[in-house]
Amino acid sequence: MLIRTLSTLGLWGLVFCTIYWGQEYGGIWLLTLAAVFTQSEIYMMLTRMNQRPLRFEGLLVGVAVIPCTFYWDQINAVDLLAAAVVLTVSASLFRPSGSRDAYVKRLPATFFGILYAPFLIHFYPRILQTVEAHDLQNNAELGFGMFFVLWIVAVSKFSDMGALLVGRGIGRTKMAPSISPGKTVEGLLGGIATATLVGAGLPFLFPQCVPENLAFGPMEACLCSIPIAVVAVIGDLIASVLKRLAGVKDSGGVIPGIGGMLDLMDSLILSAPVGYLILICLLSQ
Repeated sequence: MLIRTLSTLGLWGLVFCTIYWGQEYGGIWLLTLAAVFTQSEIYMMLTRMNQRPLRFEGLLVGVAVIPCTFYWDQINAVDLLAAAVVLTVSASLFRPSGSRDAYVKRLPATFFGILYAPFLIHFYPRILQTVEAHDLQNNAELGFGMFFVLWIVAVSKFSDMGALLVGRGIGRTKMAPSISPGKTVEGLLGGIATATLVGAGLPFLFPQCVPENLAFGPMEACLCSIPIAVVAVIGDLIASVLKRLAGVKDSGGVIPGIGGMLDLMDSLILSAPVGYLILICLLSQ
């Protein structure tokens, strides 16, 4: 537990230092690295399941999704994915006839890795783009787009931490024993409660980061934290299913006390599109 705590503090420090010194650009490249490492670990687990994704082709597309979304408004992730589908499927025509069938069978696993990691994570830079397009101004050095992204990350991760601590302390009722025996209903409720406190606390402590013409005060942020906390748990369960099917305890070993990059990012992947939808709803009011 000590190593996990130290790793968590170190990672939070890395995130805040990168954003402080590199602003949005540093955050985008940090997010790109996290997405590609996550995709690589997913491919490793799929390979252990005998799915054999096209690792090189998939990672080549995956590494381009987030930077293209952020730097080129006219090229979004959907366009990039469509081009990737056309190119990779067309490549099967140039394969020897004996290996063509095996190549085509590897495409679903390849596209799953692209969709589940970089594509879903690309909604974080989409949030930055959307805020910039609406010209939302605040009175802080940190723009609202980056503040909202950090709000999603904090709500998701503190939901994880709250669920872990409450589950270990008073957890009795198993939530999904066939998927993750350690998760309990009490832990889920504790995670949601922690997430709402953090979600409401950030706009309360940093009101200057929220534009005056946007209804995102502590009460609204508290309510918006609930779906983020729920999908964070779902993302954690999906990662548990993948690891169980692959026969591994952790998705990797790059982060001491935590495991692999997927073990770190699992609760953040589904939170990205849900957070983007919440932002769209806030802007439509």
